[in-house]
Amino acid sequence: MRIVVRNSPAYALAEITENEAAALRAWYGNAASSEDEAIALSVIRRVKVMNGWIECDCLAGKCQPLLAPIRQERTFTLRRLTPKDDDPLRHEERPNHARACPFHVDKDAIPALVDRSYHIRPVRKSDRSYIDALPAIPDRLADIADPDPARSPDRNDRPSRLGGILWQLLDKAGTNVIQPLQDDPDLALQDQLSRLRAAAKGLRVLRTWTLSALMSTWAADYWEPESRWQRLLESSRSDWPATLRRTGFMLLFATSVSTQTIMPASSSRAIDVLGRVRQPLRGHPACRGPFLTLLNVDFHDDDEGPVRAVQAYAQPVYNGDTLFPVESGFEREVSHLLFWLQRSLFEAAPELRVKVTKPLFASETPFGPCRPDFVIEATYDERKPVTLIVEAFGMETEEYREAKERTVSRMKHLGPNFGISAEDLAEGKASVTAKRLQDWVIDRIRNA
Repeated sequence: MRIVVRNSPAYALAEITENEAAALRAWYGNAASSEDEAIALSVIRRVKVMNGWIECDCLAGKCQPLLAPIRQERTFTLRRLTPKDDDPLRHEERPNHARACPFHVDKDAIPALVDRSYHIRPVRKSDRSYIDALPAIPDRLADIADPDPARSPDRNDRPSRLGGILWQLLDKAGTNVIQPLQDDPDLALQDQLSRLRAAAKGLRVLRTWTLSALMSTWAADYWEPESRWQRLLESSRSDWPATLRRTGFMLLFATSVSTQTIMPASSSRAIDVLGRVRQPLRGHPACRGPFLTLLNVDFHDDDEGPVRAVQAYAQPVYNGDTLFPVESGFEREVSHLLFWLQRSLFEAAPELRVKVTKPLFASETPFGPCRPDFVIEATYDERKPVTLIVEAFGMETEEYREAKERTVSRMKHLGPNFGISAEDLAEGKASVTAKRLQDWVIDRIRNA
């Protein structure tokens, strides 16, 4: 076995001794002693620090099977990098392990890496004031003997703790709401970030430290040890319990993100993330950005190194001036239509107040939770407000349609529904859809 360059396994970084290889196989085959596990842990940690992969030597041939080190919340483990049988872009240079090798992949026993059935976020939990920091550095291996087939640690489209914190901030700051134009809402980027910082003052990481104090919104702070943010993190050192890592947060507007990289708009330097940058997996990846990202940082395993980004969540937003959250490029197009609707009704009937909201948490209904894509609240003069639901049907898969059917039936208990598909916004049809939506809203207000 040897350690090779990530994504370029033809280039070696270091050799793995026979003793270390035997320990890795013994651990994965559930036949390891305490000494074997200690050796395997040290190897996986070394590979993770080197940002490399492990090349197994169980086959005779040009291409060898690959193993990627995975750092989970409390443990280290290895992921076997093999192609899917039905993947048209399968990697031929990633063969399966030999049948006699403990790392051999049994396709029937491997759960899906992505939870594609997840379509609603959870109902918001109680407004607890403490935000989860990073747990202590993992110091053991994952328990291979008792895997949970129903859950994979690599699912990327499921709510993460960091994503939950970001949604909570956006919700508290009202960034997911475009107020009626009669109120002359201020959508400048700096003012929106200031509101998010103000919301962060109401959340605590430790008893004596608020999220706002340990959070930076300026990318240059990441590389500047003498910045006020890093000095505050140093001041907090004595307040961290042994079960938690000294943790900092960064809230950054980013032009683009990749699996392990964030490109902040305020810097020409990219930030590399140790773990995976999570984001909603809706629509074409090229149309998701820009993003509002929240990062966790620590100071390496000994708490003495420079700042490093450990994990991140990237929330797509409308644009660089309006941090209104969206799920995909298609939802951005629907948002654009809703903002036009808001403007057109304001100009036609100044007494008509229209508020547009992107719900960040599911709402309860008599038949279960649901999270509408958009909610319009319209009020005319002194009449009772009307709540209207707008759903963006941006995908055509059978699974997606089934999930939408379940949630749409629940949304009817929140208000009348108006569906918009990709075809509705196609060239030549968008203006017709806009007029149809406008008429629908006016009709609902008249009949309220």
